[in-house]
Amino acid sequence: MSERERPVALVTGAAGDIGQATAAGFARRGYDVAVFDRRPDLLTETAEKCAAEGARVHAAGVDQTDYEAVRAGLAEVVSTLGPITALFANAGYGKFGELTDQPLKEWHRHVDVNLNGTYFVTREVANAMIAAGKGGSIVINASSGATQYSDLLGAYCVTKAALRMLATGLASELGNHRIRVNAVEPGVVETGMTGPMLNGEQGKEHRAFLLSDTPVGRLGVPDDIAELVLFLSAERTAGFITGAGVPIDGGQVIHGHPRWYRSDYRVSGKAEWEVPR
Repeated sequence: MSERERPVALVTGAAGDIGQATAAGFARRGYDVAVFDRRPDLLTETAEKCAAEGARVHAAGVDQTDYEAVRAGLAEVVSTLGPITALFANAGYGKFGELTDQPLKEWHRHVDVNLNGTYFVTREVANAMIAAGKGGSIVINASSGATQYSDLLGAYCVTKAALRMLATGLASELGNHRIRVNAVEPGVVETGMTGPMLNGEQGKEHRAFLLSDTPVGRLGVPDDIAELVLFLSAERTAGFITGAGVPIDGGQVIHGHPRWYRSDYRVSGKAEWEVPR
């Protein structure tokens, strides 16, 4: 296969554990890979893993909340690697806080990164795919928070729920262009982001509580999510799937997880949040 015949995948949030695993997975499957993250200095390891699989790699520091930066970044990808075949819109943001007391700057940050930023990226990639006329696949990381509320992660869950509907709308509107759009909904996955809540003395108790309610008997790992994204991205395996939100949580949502904090509702007038045990 010549360089110009190789499919091209773009992964955002590619410095994180899930993004890195997915980018490397695309490379193993014969894609050339573009990787975006807000901080380009964090992309070195991801780029090296992709290059080691024989892929041409384009790494760029792109803040997806900046629409013009997204447009310029995508134009550079197409110029360097060719038309984008697959997108994993993975970049996201989450911070604990009560909905009625969260600093407004944090609320805006959730909306800017999770909703606006993902919309900017998917919009521009979709238009590039339309221009290329070869169809394609878009997968959005919507999180289990899109359908399962988690206390003190309200802003995160609200914006992730919006992404689930964004995937539905894009799937409908892009069907005539043979562009498939789906969402993945990961539960609790072992990453740098979840580490503080799962490790340490208190974290060990929370981990045990969570594991006891996870039917597959373990937490997720980044490769779990990567394999699902790769499945959904390939026409051979998922050519008849679009507009779907696919849970990948080991059954955690069956028992109302992820649940990072709880309150005793028998107490009137004050919410005292604690880690469930």
